[in-house]
Amino acid sequence: MTPRLFLVAPETPDEATLLDCAKAACATGDCATILVPAAISNSAVEVLQDLGLAVLLQDADAAQVQQLKADGLLVSDIEVFKIARVALKNESLGFLAGVSRHAAMEAAEAGADFMVFTPAKQYAGEPIIGWWQDVTDVPSVAFDPVTDAALQPQRPDFIRPSDAMWQNAEAAAQVVSELTAKWQA
Repeated sequence: MTPRLFLVAPETPDEATLLDCAKAACATGDCATILVPAAISNSAVEVLQDLGLAVLLQDADAAQVQQLKADGLLVSDIEVFKIARVALKNESLGFLAGVSRHAAMEAAEAGADFMVFTPAKQYAGEPIIGWWQDVTDVPSVAFDPVTDAALQPQRPDFIRPSDAMWQNAEAAAQVVSELTAKWQA
């Protein structure tokens, strides 16, 4: 099974380029979500949502999510996560666990809708995403940019395309097309 794509916008994006690249990526592959900085405009959020993307803010607060009418939030601090979970009852809330099993389990118990892992930072032990897929139904995201199908045996629910996709629309289409082909092979 090919995982859906989890797009991660640059920290300081040119919105016109971001939107062009997102449109090209969505036209080429199965893009589900885009993580954007909290400084993004309301109009850009609307365009991204019209493409069928769930728009998530990174390390923002609940008020920003609500003001922008974003679909959710990704946080990396468990205390901030717990506060956000109380404020954001209907929005999607994810936790960046890195390679910490303990942090992932704590966030899942606190109501995480998805868990984000950085498997490239794991140097030993059972692969973190494979372990997660075996112990829970909470969807997993491979947050490190993926350029090949090396993570395929771990069965992530979502993968992040290479950041080269943000150069222009042609690059976005090429990156998504090549990544999708590798995963389907």
